[in-house]
Order: sequence, then structure tokens, then C-alpha cells
Amino acid sequence: MRKFIIPAIILLFSTQLFSQYSGYPTYPQTTLPKINMEQFTFGLKLSPNISWVGVQHNDAIADGATLKIGGGIVANYEINKLLSVVTGVNYNLTGGYLYDSLSLNNPLTKDNYRVNYSAVEVPLGLRLSTPTVDKTSYYLQGGVNTSFILTASEKHKSSLPNTKLPALDIIPLTSTSAVGFFAGVGIERQILRKFSIFAEMNYKQSLSSFSNGIEYVNPTNPAYDHGYNQPISIFPAAMEFSVGVMF
Repeated sequence: MRKFIIPAIILLFSTQLFSQYSGYPTYPQTTLPKINMEQFTFGLKLSPNISWVGVQHNDAIADGATLKIGGGIVANYEINKLLSVVTGVNYNLTGGYLYDSLSLNNPLTKDNYRVNYSAVEVPLGLRLSTPTVDKTSYYLQGGVNTSFILTASEKHKSSLPNTKLPALDIIPLTSTSAVGFFAGVGIERQILRKFSIFAEMNYKQSLSSFSNGIEYVNPTNPAYDHGYNQPISIFPAAMEFSVGVMF
């Protein structure tokens, strides 16, 4: 009997002691920062641009710019009165002229030809604005672009009068996506409390090639044979002029 009473007393004493102890460490609760939807503004823009291409190759050479156009949806998230995050979704046309040995030696076409691309573009950057004075502010912005290429073609001009050549679809020779950067300046004018107009100018440059260069070497389709012995890299760039509205 005694050997059961003593362990029972020890157990009861231990339970009472730990029930009175509150010295266990406590940890502060962490909460993730919340996104305030009232700090978002959205808009639409139209973006004509002067576009050209940079070329890295031992035969093909860049040869001039062309006029293109684009447009899209703009989204700004205001961090404070001077700093905001800029993003959106754009549809852009880009391209430029180049020539190579094949185009120079083809008597049926002009010496150079144009490459054309269309892409959905998702920018992500930062905007630094001046304080608003008389409902007007100015800003600098810059960031990165991710482009998802939808179409690609080569357009050759015939050297024969009254002859138009069809564009050559080169999507099999083209990358599916590319990464680049943008930098620019702009002006925004407040019209109503939740409505403003803006104009901006941005320099845009692709950092990765739009062309899938290895596909230009020994292609299976003779229509894609450019006579190249090494892969070609094509880097579109543009000076873009945008006008739009924010609401």
C-alpha cells in the first residue's frame, strides 16, 4: 500500500507545480503586409514606336528602323506620394531591317528585308514622381519586360515592278519568350480626382534573342535556309511614345 501512496503524492505535487508555472517563452505573431486596393490605379495606353533590331552574326547585318504600334493596360501601385510600382499587360509590334549574303545576291528581291514580331509584354518596374504642382507631375521610370512572342515573319520586297511577295512565317525559327528592360520619362495631368491623362517616352531593349538561332543552321524546311553556318541572335529595340488615361 505504501509503495503506491508515495508515487501518487509525487505525481500530484508535480502536476500542481507545472500548472502554476507560466514562464514558457511567447513569440510575437507575424502578419503579412496587406495590399490596399485603393492604392491601385488602372489605365489604358496607345504606344506608337520606332523599332529596330540588333544582330549578332558573321553574315547578317542590321540595316534600319521601321514604324510600329502597340497598346495595353496599365496598373500602378502607389507606395507613397513619390514612389510607385508600375506593371500591366501590353500587345506590341516590333521589328526592323537587316540584310545578308542571300538577300544581297538574290536578283528578284531588294537588298534588305524586314523582320516583324508581335508579342504580349508584361512590364514590372518602379516610378519616381515629382510632387504634384498645379495638377501636374513628372516622373522617371524603369524596370524589366517579359515578352511572349506570338507571331514572327520576314518581309522581302520584290525588285520587279508591280510585284508583291508574301511574308514568310518564321515562327519555327523564333523563341517563345524573351526578357528585356525599359527606361523612360513621362508627364501626368490630373483632370478629376480619379481621372488623369499622361504621356511618356520609353527606351526598350531586348536582352535575350527573339530568334532561336540554332534553327537557322541546316533547317529541315528549304524555305528557312538562309545559308548560315552559325546561329543568329536578333535583339529588337524601340523608342516608344505613349499616351493614355488613368482612372
